[in-house]
Amino acid sequence: MSQDKNYVEPVDEDDEEEEEDVSADDLRLMARFLAPFAAPYKTTIAILVVLILTEAALNFSFPLVTQYLIDEGLIKKEWRALLNSLMFMGIAAIAVSGVALLADFVYTRLFADITRDIRQRLFDHVQSMSMPFFHTTPTGTVLSRFSGDLVALEAALVAFVPGFVMPFMEVIYATILMFMFDIWLGLIASLVFPMILWWPRIFARKAFLFAYEKRQTEGRLMTAVQENVSAQPVIKAFGMVGRARLAFAGINGVWVGVARRTNFSSALVERTAQTGLYVIHIAVFALGAYWAFTDRITVGTIIAFEGVFLSMGYALTNVTQYVPTLAQAAGSIRHLDDLLAVKPTMVDAPDAGTLAPFEREIVFDNVAFSYPGSSFRTEQLAVTVPKGSFLGIVGPSGSGKSTFLNLLMRFYDPVEGRVTIDGTDIRTVTQASLRAQMAVVFQESFLFNTSIAENIRMAYPDATMEDIIAAAKQAEVHDFIAALPQGYDTTVGERGGQLSGGQRQRVAIARALVRNPAVLILDEATSALDAETESKLNETLRRIAETRTVVSVTHRLGSVVTADRIIVLDHGHIAETGTHDELLRAGGLYATMWSRQQSARKAVAAVEDDEDDE
Repeated sequence: MSQDKNYVEPVDEDDEEEEEDVSADDLRLMARFLAPFAAPYKTTIAILVVLILTEAALNFSFPLVTQYLIDEGLIKKEWRALLNSLMFMGIAAIAVSGVALLADFVYTRLFADITRDIRQRLFDHVQSMSMPFFHTTPTGTVLSRFSGDLVALEAALVAFVPGFVMPFMEVIYATILMFMFDIWLGLIASLVFPMILWWPRIFARKAFLFAYEKRQTEGRLMTAVQENVSAQPVIKAFGMVGRARLAFAGINGVWVGVARRTNFSSALVERTAQTGLYVIHIAVFALGAYWAFTDRITVGTIIAFEGVFLSMGYALTNVTQYVPTLAQAAGSIRHLDDLLAVKPTMVDAPDAGTLAPFEREIVFDNVAFSYPGSSFRTEQLAVTVPKGSFLGIVGPSGSGKSTFLNLLMRFYDPVEGRVTIDGTDIRTVTQASLRAQMAVVFQESFLFNTSIAENIRMAYPDATMEDIIAAAKQAEVHDFIAALPQGYDTTVGERGGQLSGGQRQRVAIARALVRNPAVLILDEATSALDAETESKLNETLRRIAETRTVVSVTHRLGSVVTADRIIVLDHGHIAETGTHDELLRAGGLYATMWSRQQSARKAVAAVEDDEDDE
């Protein structure tokens, strides 16, 4: 089956191939991913390189001076050689400490800035995604990119200089020094390379594999937590707390197993490297001591060589210990790159213009649409909404009501037909200019954890306090806000939890009205409210509808009885159309739905009356 052009393949790490090691392709991907973020900091990187080379050069000198101090200053009792060596070491120690401290300052700032830029780029990319992306991608998967993958990448970046670059530089100059001291000892000491690099490689492969699996499990954990938090009303109402705990414990138990394998495999990388170092160290020290005893090499040479070898061995071990961190970063970068590679499906045409101010009518011109993977299809939508009119869209659940709004706001594009405003196909104008003339009140209006004034202002950042108050008065919530101890500065809490449902909806209406929209869209705006609150809010909405174009989608027919026109959808088609009275007289689907809702209201009212009598 061909996929709809609006379809977005969900970002799912479970579909990705698993790698067993940090391959050349991984390194190239990491370099390609990081290059654009490092480019603005070329000067800082150049300064860091100079500091690192300077530190390495100073460190290079210490073993040579140590050899000279022992052979000339101590063995031969040369006071000047001893004094000069100690003075040089003191000055070099101060210099290398200063250079190292400056390098630490530079690289910590550099990688913090790069991490910040990556996080911002990722967040901006998520903001650019179209609604199909959010409908097909689990929230936990997106959150894990910020909470897991970015953390792993940051850990690799922060440890890059002290955990890889400096040890790598130390390995290079230490190897050169060992061959300078004695070529045969240098050859024997070089056996440490396969002992440290090859032997632990077996466990490094496993560490990478388990680290990648750990990232996948953490994504599922984040999805489970997010879903659980959002579903708390359902969980509490149906006594599902125990079941939720068991379900989460199952996923968490899987994570424990993966985490243990990951951590133990990483530890094996370190231990096997140390074992190899000990074996070669004993061989080098035994042979060097024998040669010093037989005067083949000097005492200063074996002591300096010993120090250089141990330093090189531990530096090489540090490099291998960095591999698991690099492995996790490589997997995380693949996850981040996958997300950044997803392109928004709803994009403005290259020649898209600005939508002119709404003047005449909105037209659905024989529009058809179907969601990918669904057999449900909305088609033959032929609707005209004159400016200043009130259009109600009703129908059973799943009849296509929300699809109508998604097409109007261009969250999706029709697969057939077109939606026009004043004759202009909305696909030919920018989405920003289209939505700038609209405002929406959703069924569950999301309020941000800030003040009431800021929540209202979010729809129109340039709104003055007078604009905010005027919008609140239109929404008939001003008196309530003014009576609060902090008035418009009152913080509403997370998701507006400090306010009642009706109060949240009125603030949401004020937020919509403050931008003075040409088209006000109501998406089940009263469906989550009790009957009394709904009735009051409907009165407010009716007054608002008298002064602007309103499109209201609802299954509560009482919300649209005053609409200029009501469209009844059924299985994706327009079943009926007319005013409230006309549809009742027709005796069709609308009349049946109205009769059922009125009966339900009377039953609820009767129960409430009985309770009052008791």
